[in-house]
Amino acid sequence: MHRRQLPLTALRSFEAVGQAMSFSRAAEALGVTHGAVSRQIGALETLLGVRLFDRSGRLRFTREGELLFRRVSPAFDTLADAVAEIARTDDRTVLRLNAPPTFTMKWLIPRLSGFQRRHPGIEVRLSTGIDLPRSEDASYHDVIVRRLSRIDTYPQAKPFLSSALLPVCAPELLRAGVQIPRDLEGLPLIDVATSMVRWADWMERAGCKLSATAKVTTLEQMFFGMQAALDGLGVALLPSALVLDDIAAGRLTVAWLTEVIPERDYFYAVSPAAKDVRAVRKFTEWLTREGSDANALGRSVIGGAAGS
Repeated sequence: MHRRQLPLTALRSFEAVGQAMSFSRAAEALGVTHGAVSRQIGALETLLGVRLFDRSGRLRFTREGELLFRRVSPAFDTLADAVAEIARTDDRTVLRLNAPPTFTMKWLIPRLSGFQRRHPGIEVRLSTGIDLPRSEDASYHDVIVRRLSRIDTYPQAKPFLSSALLPVCAPELLRAGVQIPRDLEGLPLIDVATSMVRWADWMERAGCKLSATAKVTTLEQMFFGMQAALDGLGVALLPSALVLDDIAAGRLTVAWLTEVIPERDYFYAVSPAAKDVRAVRKFTEWLTREGSDANALGRSVIGGAAGS
């Protein structure tokens, strides 16, 4: 069938019924009558020469209906995304943000209410990820946040949040005291698989070598390492940006402060299609200010730990 002959109204009704598995709810969603939806489905079934729904009991797809729905529903999603992309204006109030999951939970969400109070008309839609999006996927997000080791790994990215690597743990874990870095080997140590610096690297930078008898547990995700540290399960090497609030609140403490070991900092990048959108400008301005405040807190907390 040629695309100019596609029965778009009938297909839209079919997709709505398939989503709700109810003619009445589909009619309500489309803003039409039950009868109008029923007629569209009947016309589509006549055109295709097959039954799309089994109406003998609880409404359900026929085999042909299920096959059609699997293709039609994503097609309507693609059309909606395309129209939304072209229809963007400077006054758009929805901002699509993608950021790493632990950063989102530990740093962004606790601060996001401040942005919402300042800009109640802007809706931030959050999703999480850690990989850099491919060029063909970049338009699905207005702003992305990522940890990068060098700005040239993603040229359009701008740094906003510094992050040194700190060995942190629950305060009660340090009751025996740590006089030298090697004393940490008497405690359970936690590595995070996604970190660029592990305990062996940290010990070397601290001027010693990690003993073969040291008890090191490797956890898959940073959030697991952070939660393990909070729960007193060991000393974890974590980005300062994500633990400063817990250190300031006394939930975590710096086990030993050697020379500042830089980790990947946090950068944001704006989709080319969203760079002139007012909501995006407001958000990135806010993000930059919050990052600057957090960096100042970091210098204070790390400086305090160094003097203790």
